[in-house]
Amino acid sequence: MANTTTRIPGTTRATVAGLFRDESKAESAVDDLKAAGFSDKEIGIATPHREGKVGSFWNRMTDRFGRHEHTEHAQDLEESLSDSGIPEYQARYFNSALEEGGVLVTVHGGPEQTAKAVSILQRNGADVGSTAAEWQGKGTGARPAGMQQIQLLGEILRIHKERVSRGEVRLRKEVVTERQNVEVPTTREELVVERVPGGGREATGAGVGSGEKEIRVPLSEERVRVEKKPVVNEEVHVGKRQVAETKRVADQVRHEELRTETEGNVDRETVERTKERTRKSA
Repeated sequence: MANTTTRIPGTTRATVAGLFRDESKAESAVDDLKAAGFSDKEIGIATPHREGKVGSFWNRMTDRFGRHEHTEHAQDLEESLSDSGIPEYQARYFNSALEEGGVLVTVHGGPEQTAKAVSILQRNGADVGSTAAEWQGKGTGARPAGMQQIQLLGEILRIHKERVSRGEVRLRKEVVTERQNVEVPTTREELVVERVPGGGREATGAGVGSGEKEIRVPLSEERVRVEKKPVVNEEVHVGKRQVAETKRVADQVRHEELRTETEGNVDRETVERTKERTRKSA
């Protein structure tokens, strides 16, 4: 059965997925998808989570997309695929296959776009889930008849960010009056009278009471006139910038663990060993 476009109910958007065993082929597929016009938001990438390990593949993807890493548990990934419109049996198939390694590339778009996306994924060697129905029919991961199931649930922290106002800065001008003292050098004229003794010599051409009786000498000085003129002392440029910081959040989470109780003639150690082997093989 070939993989076809899977439409999300109630929308015109559709989702397809392809599993790559070779990281280089996954990178090539991503490059081809972007060259075909698919945006970063329409392309998703998932790899098996290895605690504390970030490989060169994710470093290369970071160079292409930027850092938008989000870690999900296997069950969350399967639910995410199902929520995006991929049938449950295919979501279960991709989730199980991804545990063995590889890269899962998902593409979201309109029905016409996803047909192109399937072609690009297959051209680069992706498993687009064509055998998912057979895989489910063979009983992979299926429970034997009569076996009951207990789901062990756990809580995880999902972090959401929202932008809120942290305050406001108001800038305005106000006039500040201050007194300035300036020393200005000035000049003024003073009268100089110099009297020289005559020595008793004879006055010629003049008699007592004749000649000029008054001399006027104008005197001047410099006066200071103050004029105020506005000038630019400083320019203030106001703007905003983004400052990146890391905030640590913590909360308590709970998870369920399996406990066994025995009654009657039951070997408790055998039950515990069986439970441990089952857990390791799951």
